[in-house]
Formats: sequence, C-alpha cells, structure tokens
Amino acid sequence: MLAAALEGALDGRGQMVMIAGDPGIGKTRLAQELASDAQSLGAQVLWGWCYEHAGAPPYWPYVQPIRNLIEPVDAHRLTSQLASGGAAIAEIVPEIREKLPKLGLLSAAEPEQARFRLFDSVATFLKNVSQEQPLLFVIDDLHWADDSSLLLLEFLAREIATSPVMIIGTYRDVEVTGDHLLNQVLGNLARENHFQRMQLGGLTRKETGELVEAGSGITVSEDGVTTLFGRTEGNPLFVGEVVAAVGLQEITRDSSWTASIPGAIRDATVRRLNPLSESCKRLLRTASVVGRDVDIRLLRDLSTDIPDDEFLEGLDEALGIRILESLPARPGRYQFCHALIQQAVYEEISPIGKARAHAAVGEALERLHQDHLEEQAGELAYHFQEAVAVCGTEKIVRYSLIAGERALDSFAYEQALTHFNRVLEIKEGQADDAETAAALFGLGRAQAATLDRQQFVDVASVSLSRAFDFYAATNDIAHAASVAAYPLPTLPGHRVAGELVARALRLMPLDSPEAGRLLSRYVLVLGLEEGDYLGAMEAYDGALAIAHRTGDAALEMRTLAHSSVVDFWHFRWQRTVTKGLRAIELASRAEDQISEVRTRFWVAVSQQGTGESREAQTHASAMLSLAERLHDRYWLATALWLNERVSMFKGDWQAARKYNERGLLESVSDPRLLATRMIMEHESGNKFQGQLFLERLLGAVRLLTSEPRYDHASIASMVPIAARITGDTEYLNMAEGAASTVLSAETATPLVASFARLGLALIAVLRSDAHGAKEQYASIGSITGSYFIGLSVDRVLGLLAQTMGDSEQAITHFENCMAGCRNAGYRPELAWACHDYANMLLADERGRAPLQDDRAKAFSLIEEALAISTDLGMAPLLERVEALQDRANLGTVRVPAYPGGMTQREVEVLTQLAQGKTDREIARELVISDRTVQRHVSNIYAKIKVRNRAEATTFALNHLST
Repeated sequence: MLAAALEGALDGRGQMVMIAGDPGIGKTRLAQELASDAQSLGAQVLWGWCYEHAGAPPYWPYVQPIRNLIEPVDAHRLTSQLASGGAAIAEIVPEIREKLPKLGLLSAAEPEQARFRLFDSVATFLKNVSQEQPLLFVIDDLHWADDSSLLLLEFLAREIATSPVMIIGTYRDVEVTGDHLLNQVLGNLARENHFQRMQLGGLTRKETGELVEAGSGITVSEDGVTTLFGRTEGNPLFVGEVVAAVGLQEITRDSSWTASIPGAIRDATVRRLNPLSESCKRLLRTASVVGRDVDIRLLRDLSTDIPDDEFLEGLDEALGIRILESLPARPGRYQFCHALIQQAVYEEISPIGKARAHAAVGEALERLHQDHLEEQAGELAYHFQEAVAVCGTEKIVRYSLIAGERALDSFAYEQALTHFNRVLEIKEGQADDAETAAALFGLGRAQAATLDRQQFVDVASVSLSRAFDFYAATNDIAHAASVAAYPLPTLPGHRVAGELVARALRLMPLDSPEAGRLLSRYVLVLGLEEGDYLGAMEAYDGALAIAHRTGDAALEMRTLAHSSVVDFWHFRWQRTVTKGLRAIELASRAEDQISEVRTRFWVAVSQQGTGESREAQTHASAMLSLAERLHDRYWLATALWLNERVSMFKGDWQAARKYNERGLLESVSDPRLLATRMIMEHESGNKFQGQLFLERLLGAVRLLTSEPRYDHASIASMVPIAARITGDTEYLNMAEGAASTVLSAETATPLVASFARLGLALIAVLRSDAHGAKEQYASIGSITGSYFIGLSVDRVLGLLAQTMGDSEQAITHFENCMAGCRNAGYRPELAWACHDYANMLLADERGRAPLQDDRAKAFSLIEEALAISTDLGMAPLLERVEALQDRANLGTVRVPAYPGGMTQREVEVLTQLAQGKTDREIARELVISDRTVQRHVSNIYAKIKVRNRAEATTFALNHLST
C-alpha cells in the first residue's frame, strides 16, 4: 500500500498515510524502509519528531525538517522557494532571517488570519521545493504532537493533493482517545481521496519465531516460541528486547521476569544496562531526563563528573547495544532507540533525583543558549517545573511567559494556553503584578483564538480587562494600548472591548499611529457593540486620516473593512459595498486572503439585500473559493451559508441543500445554517425535516446567555417566517420573546432591531392583529426595498397594510415587491407576493365584492404563482394557490380579456416571442424557467391556432398592437 502511495506521489498526486499501532509494533521501522525506497527513486526525505514533554517549541515536527531544507540552499533559490511566505515561516524557523537578512516583518493580523498565513506559507514552501525534487515527509509519534502541529498537518494534507509530496504520520492509537485533537483531524482527513490509514498489528506466533531465528541464527523450540509469543503478544520491539536481555534458554522458563508487557520491557532494559560501565549508566540516566533525543553538547555539559575518555567510551557502549542511536539528519544529536526504553531508564531514577536532574538540565540549557534563551523557553519552563521542589517557581514563571509569547507569535494558540495558565496557577492568591498581567494578556489572546464566539465574550474579555486594569493603573501606556487594540472578534450586542479602547485613547495623543490602530478598532466597537453609528463614523474619519497621513495601507484597509461592516448593521448597505470594494482591492494587492474573504461576505449580503443578485453571486462564489483555501472552519461555514442563501433566493433548493449540508459538516450547530435549512425544508413541503431543523435551531440558541444578541434576532424572524409557510403558530410566543429581548437592548443596531420587528410584523399578520400591524408598519416602513433571508420587506408591508384594512397601500407595496423580485430573480418570494396580492384582491375588505378588474388581476397573479410554485416544488404555497384559484372560480365565469382566450402571462410570453427572443431570453426576462416558457408557447400555439414562431409573430403584430 505504501509503495503504491509513493508511486502516486512521485507522479504528482500528493498522498498522506497514517500508520497506527501499539508502542514497538514497527511503525517507525516501516516508515524507515519506505524512506529508503523513496531515496532510491530520487525523492528527498524529511523526518520530523514530536516531543513527548510540554517544553517543545511550537511546530517542532516541522522546524528541524525546514532547517534541513534551507541549510544547503543559497539565498536566491531560497527566496524563490519561500515566495511571499518567508516572513511567516521565519516566526518558527529564525534561521531563515540569518540567510535572508533583508526579509520584511509581518504585519499585525487577527489570530485566524495569522495562523492561516503561516500554514499557507509552509504549504507553499514545501510544494515549491517538491517541484525541484519529490518529497517524502515523515512525522513520527503524532500522539505527542501539539495541537497547532496537528492543525498544520490537516492543512498540509489538503494542500498537497496535486503536488509530488507524500506525508507519513505515525502514532500510537492506544494514546489517541477521547477528545485528543488527532481524533478530530483523522476524522476530517477521512473524507480526502488521497488519505489512507494503516493499522499495524503484532506478529503471529509463527512470525515471532521467524524474527528470533533471523536475528540470532538459532531455531527456537516450539515451547520457547509459544512462551515468547505469549509474553510479548508478537510486538517486535518487545520480542527483541526480551530475547536480548533474558536469553534464548531462559525464555521457556515460567519465571517472574515479567508480569506485563510494559514491565517486561522495563525489566529487560534494566538487565541490558547491568553489564554497562557506571559512566555509561550515568550518561543514559542523564539523557533520559533530557528526553527522547539529546544534543551531545548538552549531555557533555551535564556529565562534568565523567572524564572525556570515559564519556566517549560510555557513549560507544550505549550505541553498541542499541540503547542509543545517532540521528544522521541532525549531526551531534542522539536518541533512545525507542521511547519505551527512554521511559524505562527514566523510571529508575528516584523522585528527588529526577527533580535535581531536571534542575541541572535547565541550568545547562541556560548556559548553552544564553544568547537566545527565548528559543529554548518552552523546554526551560518544562524542566524547571519538574524541578520545582528544588528550584522554586521564579524560573517557571519567567520562561513560561516567554514560551507563551513565542507560541502566540508562531500561532500555536493551544500551546500558549498551557504556558499562560501555568503562570496564573502559580500566581493564584497573590496581588497582580507585571508577570500576572502579561500572563492574562497572553491568555486572553489565546482564548480568543481557540474558544467559540459565545465563550470568548465571557472568558477572553475578562482576561484582557484584568490585564488592562493593571497596565492602566501603573501608567504603562504601551501595554495598555496593545491590550485595547487587540482584534477580538466583534459581534452585534456582544460588549467586549468598548470601555478598554475608550480608556486607552485617553492615555495617548489622538494623532499618533497607535491612536490610529485604536480608532480603527473603535469603529467596530462603537458601531456593533454600542450601536453608536455617529461615534463609529467619527472614529473612522480619525483612523483614515492617520492612515493617509502615515501612508499605512494596512490601516486603511482595516479601517475601510471595519466601517463597511458597521454600515451593513446600520442599514447603509450601499456604503458597505463602496467601502468594501475598496478594501477588497487593497486586500487582494496585499494577498491578505482572510480580509478579502471577510469583506466579500459583507459586500455580497448587502448586494443581496438590495436586489443586486448577480453581483452578490459573483462575490459569494469568490468568497467560497478563497475560504476553501483558508481551511478556516468559521469562514468556510460562513461562505457556504452565503452561497446557500444565493441559491435559496433563486429557488434552487438542490444547490442550496448541498451548500447547507457542507456547512453543517463544518459547523454542526451554526444557528444561521440551521435557520435557513428549516425555511428551505418547509418551503419544499418537507414538514418533518423542517421541524427537526427548527428543534436543532432552538437547541443551539438555548446555549446563549440571556443578553440580547444577533442569534435572538434570528429566532425572532425565522420562526414567524416558517409559521407563515406552514400555518403552525406553536412557537410564535418564543419568537415574540426573542424579539422583546432584542428590542430591550439600547445598543441593538438597526439591522438587528429590524430582524426582530419583521418577526413581530409577521406575528401580527398571522394573528390578524390590526393594532400590532399598525405599530410594526411604522417601524419598518423606512427599509422598504430590502430583502432578509429571501423575505421582501415590501411584501411584509403589504401584508401589514392589508391587516390594517388599507388595501390601496397594500397594492402599492405588493406591486413594488413583485417588480423588485422580477428584477433580482427572487422567484420564491415573487410567487408568495403573487399569492398574497391575489388573496387580498379577492377578499371583500373594502366593503364590496371584488371588481371585475380586481378579479382579472387576481387570476393573472394566481396563474403566475401556480407556474412558479409548480416549477420550484413549493408544495405548501402550491396548495394555497390552488385553494385560492378554486375560491376565485366560484364567483363568476371568467371572461378572457385577450385574443384566443390567452392569459396575461401568455400574452407577455407571446410579446417577447414576437420580439425575436429565445425561450431562454424570455425565461430570464419574465423570471420563470425555460420549461415554463415552453409550456406557455405550446398553449399559445393551440389557443391562437398557429404552427410555428413565424405565424405566432404575425398573430401578435395583428392582434396585440395596442
């Protein structure tokens, strides 16, 4: 299987294979064999190891392989291979800057953008290198990998599909249980065609005997093989270690040399150590404290009590019996032949001996790396933590803070959480100081990058606020500004950073670059969190002026993007589009893909809301393409939701469902996706499915706090929309409560409030509440011409006017709605408008029976609603329209108003046909399907007794000239 995968990779079809199994089962050995084959076929082999202890630097499995790649390459070639990603990769591999001293610095970015930039840069670098020579990249012991390394692995897996790259990962499946991130990564990768998983089992009894015979040249007795197989369960490492330590003759004895497999290895390893010199034993014990692998310089520094000749002899002894082995790709470094051997040696040291040994390792690392301690900070923090009994906590705090910042700088947010929490645990119960504040600031940033949008509001903001308070109290302006300007995600109604930014601005000159960063952030804070549009625009003007004066294009782009979002939530949708298009242009130039993704979303939903459907479709498609490259779950789910909306507005339920299903795979409880899917199922007549998605939606929203937030507004509007389709009013009280929650907030933006008021408007219509209808009519009248999740505000206004008894005003709104829907191609909403309009015309609501003109108009509207609802499979609407048609036919016999008994829609089709338009052009113009046009044309031919388009055109010229 591996050979076939390697062949595919060499042909340019990237492959990933995961090799799983118990410790010692042969995962690494198998990968080594494939690596040898790959080298013989001309591939370059990279090897990365995951570090068992928490002190490893972020992305350690990738750091050393990348170092090996860049070491022999000259600056010109390296620049070409790195492309635009050199600065990002240099954050985890500083040696790049040594080779490229003119390399620029990274611009500030939000957490998900920064991490994507690194991931994309690493993937691009490896793909570029593979174009010169195919790559086999082995990553060993993934069960010990930090979360960031696993996320990068998942990203690489998808990026290599069309490159000559093969990635092999090995891991102990017995250690990948519960919520281990590798479980999730493997589940996600299982959907990729170029991913495979290999499970290694133990040797059979027969194979166990063959292994011993091949290694020793001696045929073991049947009893001996049986006993050995029973003790080792066919684990190749265990077999080798037991045979080496116990001896072939002793294996058949039923002795107490092992009670369990791990115990057997420990005992076997100890027995192997017994004949070694005391110097070699001390050397090995010291090496086991360092970890699985060790630098010989560090080992020598820790072994000053051993003379040089004894040190080298001891090293040779350990190598000779394969306790240690050299690492050819890493000169001067050695590793235990297996992690279990290292563990067995380490367990022989007493607890106080371990503490003293870890302290010695930490101090030796300080001496060896005194000029760049920050690169060793994670390892130093680990060793001093293990030595806390003899060293105290001072160095743990110092190095944990450095390691946490290094993890943030390299976008290893999960690792940063560990370091900063360690500091805060040590500081618990003490008065806040500079170290506590630094840990809180770091923790808040890590929380913002790893928690979901509900949690970060309640958790990350607390950490940041406490850090800010300390810096403000001590007049540390620079740090206070950094805390306040940190780009936490900003959502309507989620008060997170407003007070911090305002306080920070009071600490510094308002025309400084630092103030520009704060003002740009303040645009979002004021506009969304506080609902203060005028204040947001004042901050926008200030930030933009600083950006122009200082020539800071990145600040200009962020400020435009922030302002466009605020404009959207305050119903300035045209401004959203204007500013957003400029921000997209700047983001494209800067290759800032996540900023472009974000801004395209707001531009698209604004255009969709104003009926600019074609433009919205363009941005939706572009956003999805970019989001698929980002591999950021939130933005991919958001892009899929946007494309679902575009399809829903047109009535393409099949495409909409596909987008929705993909979106729910990325974000299973996303209220946006659940709400639109609920509406779509109800529109299609799938009442049972619609109810299931409604219950899922309500379950997701129950997780919210009671504060007024956007998701409450979604419930307030979407539940009544569903009730309007199905007639089921069971959940209207819940929707009414959600609307009241939203409207009770002084900071609710106009858009959020409008969602709530639209829901209340539909509730008034469903309850025939004239007083409520009048109240909501006044509240939403200013947003006429807008569309919300496919719902036309003009249609709602028409229904409200009808409920109030103002039929003339209702007619105006229905006509406006239909004109807008036809122009935008929003067919489902057009069908509903035709139904509602016809229903009003046929009702005796003006104190008299419907006039003949009203009846003729109603028949025409019914016919159009029938055509669309039939074409789109809108079963609930179709049922209503047919009932309305039956009611209309009860009154009078309908007198055809057009030649040949044609309907109004048939006349419209014939007029278009006579102008020389094709069926497709007619369909586009009248917002109906090609199939519906063909049906109309067939009916027209029969009614006016013609045989072809030429005769139909002649008839039209003679009979429809007026």
